[in-house]
Amino acid sequence: MHLGNRHRPLSHLATRVLLLLALVAASLTLIQCRLVGDRINGANVDVFKRKDECLAICQDQFKARNQAEDTLHQRNLAACGGNPTCIANENARHDAAVAASKATREACMNGCHQQGAGTVGP
Repeated sequence: MHLGNRHRPLSHLATRVLLLLALVAASLTLIQCRLVGDRINGANVDVFKRKDECLAICQDQFKARNQAEDTLHQRNLAACGGNPTCIANENARHDAAVAASKATREACMNGCHQQGAGTVGP
């Protein structure tokens, strides 16, 4: 006598229904996935772009300050009319202004390096 593994039609139908439900659940889960795009392992590429833009802004502001200071320095030297004390004072003022401009640029650039700190994940 051959005793085969006989499934009842009802249990065979139940198995198919469960497999179908598992397939539907998996499909619904996969539909929720998003494209990764420029993000790799949670690293946001936009942060690097913003940092570069920030550094460029700092440099542009530095150049603009220096051009304005050079123009002012030339006007002040012309206004001195050859007076050595006036020229020495103006040169000292100009040197201090240039040093302050450089310090401002460095502070600005350091601020760019701290941009976006403290964020983790998406």
